[in-house]
Amino acid sequence: MEQIVALWPSLFGILILGIIWLVVRKILNSVSNKINNAELYKEDILNVLEEIRNELKELNRNNSIK
Repeated sequence: MEQIVALWPSLFGILILGIIWLVVRKILNSVSNKINNAELYKEDILNVLEEIRNELKELNRNNSIK
């Protein structure tokens, strides 16, 4: 029984470190997801802008022909 009582601080420390590790991992995972979503959003915006540019070029060509 005394051995178990003597191990309580060590077990408690390991438990605390495990909880801290899980929290840090979750935070880093969340930041990573936000960065990835921002990159995807940037790519989508660039694609839309390219489509708009192409449509404007087409309209400009059509107007200059008339």
